[in-house]
Amino acid sequence: MTSVDLSNKEIKSFNDPRIKELSQTVEKLYLYGNQIESFEFSENLPKGLKELGLVFNQISSFEFSNNLPINLKQLHLENTQIKSFKGCENLPKNLEELHLGNTQISSFKGCENLPRNLKILHLGDNQISSFKGCGNLPINLKELHLGDNQISSFEHSENLPRCLKILHLTYNDIDSFEHSENLPKSLEILVLDRKIKHTKEQQTFIRYTQLEFGTPLEYIKFFQHYQDSIPILIEIHDNPRLERMKTELEEEERKLKEDPELFYSTILV
Repeated sequence: MTSVDLSNKEIKSFNDPRIKELSQTVEKLYLYGNQIESFEFSENLPKGLKELGLVFNQISSFEFSNNLPINLKQLHLENTQIKSFKGCENLPKNLEELHLGNTQISSFKGCENLPRNLKILHLGDNQISSFKGCGNLPINLKELHLGDNQISSFEHSENLPRCLKILHLTYNDIDSFEHSENLPKSLEILVLDRKIKHTKEQQTFIRYTQLEFGTPLEYIKFFQHYQDSIPILIEIHDNPRLERMKTELEEEERKLKEDPELFYSTILV
């Protein structure tokens, strides 16, 4: 697979000779940290391009994105000036992965125009305050990353795509499982902070294969391979069914303290 890195080259547009001269067989192109302000002249990009990295550029809208290569699968627009989904209907129809972390998006308004084949959407470190409008997300979406936003509850989460399998919500303002019973039954991984509380008065239930808490050394995995709803209990000693997990977690923490690098090489599945 051909990959080209033209990051930090003071490139100001896709009309730059260094882009126009690229082989049409290039499949990955990284243009991080340049000065590109729009998708104008994006027809100059290699026709075989499948992944395009535009992190830390000045792009502020999806205007002219209809000229992007039709077979583009991944588009990275983190740390750009995009403020909304306006114009996203111009994105390539075959796009499967879109990264919009640390932009200025504040809601799901306009997301109904995202490519229908989109499977992974990263919206971390934005200003989204609720799930309102999420019912317009692509129906085939499998992963939704919403860490570092301002979401305060699971209200309206019943409108999330029915095929969703992974939902990241760390570093939000959620402190209760209220309304979580309406999350998609297809969900397999839910990543949260440990500040969520469970009380006797709040008998909410979740029916997932796995629940992860995103704080290093403090996450808890619930291995429940049944369809029966189970109560979520944060403190492991409050749940007899998880005593075995307590032993495993203590052993894992011991190993991580001995070798901190081990944490970063561990894949949580």
